[in-house]
Amino acid sequence: GLDLYLYAIAAGAARVVIAAPASEAPQYLEAMDAQMQLAETLLHGLGYAGEHYRLVQDEALQAALEAESLPELPKAVAAFNPFNEKRTTLEFCIDHFVKHAPITLPESISLPAGAPFGEVKVDPSSCTLCMSCVSACPVAALRDTPGQPMLKFIERNCVQCGLCEATCPEDAIRLQPRLLLAAEVTQPRTLHEDKPFHCVSCGKVFGTTRMVENMAKKLDGHSMFATPEAKRRLSMCGDCRVIDMMGGGR
Repeated sequence: GLDLYLYAIAAGAARVVIAAPASEAPQYLEAMDAQMQLAETLLHGLGYAGEHYRLVQDEALQAALEAESLPELPKAVAAFNPFNEKRTTLEFCIDHFVKHAPITLPESISLPAGAPFGEVKVDPSSCTLCMSCVSACPVAALRDTPGQPMLKFIERNCVQCGLCEATCPEDAIRLQPRLLLAAEVTQPRTLHEDKPFHCVSCGKVFGTTRMVENMAKKLDGHSMFATPEAKRRLSMCGDCRVIDMMGGGR
């Protein structure tokens, strides 16, 4: 996996060469090669040029190991051991490569789809702050703000699993794979916020302005909300809506 590929270079290996028998399942080889390519992309983005990884057939192993040209490597060997948690190993390796980078690093490095690093982009014109994405996020990268209609994001936590994108009922989320090297990668940042909507009857907050506007727009023309009184009920909290209906305000 990516964690051990990167750790091998951080720990002092000049190159990682894996020899696969011809009988190996092609799907397994494709997965290994994809992880190697991702590791190479990361190292190249951090300024370490050359070929650090190679997947070969058994008979080509010796030639690959005897290759004369070596890739660029960190000036120091990592002083840590790999961790049981893959994400922790990745973070320590990247910090090591950043510390010893031979170039002035950019603020971020673009990565291919499927990379375990990146940001979440939210379309503010579609997002209603229903917080379905927060409930779906397994790593607490997406967070709500108690008492405020505000969606926050910690990029360091994001593994680009796509659950937020698949869960969003408004199709307002897109993933953007990248490695952010700026300090803000560990800090919560606001992706979207809206004004709280107050019940027109009791004044209690029960949603966001866009959520109520979208609901009214989708139900416009529905037979159950044909009268002004019924339309006004959409701007009430659940309790007041029931009271209004029981009171005969149809």
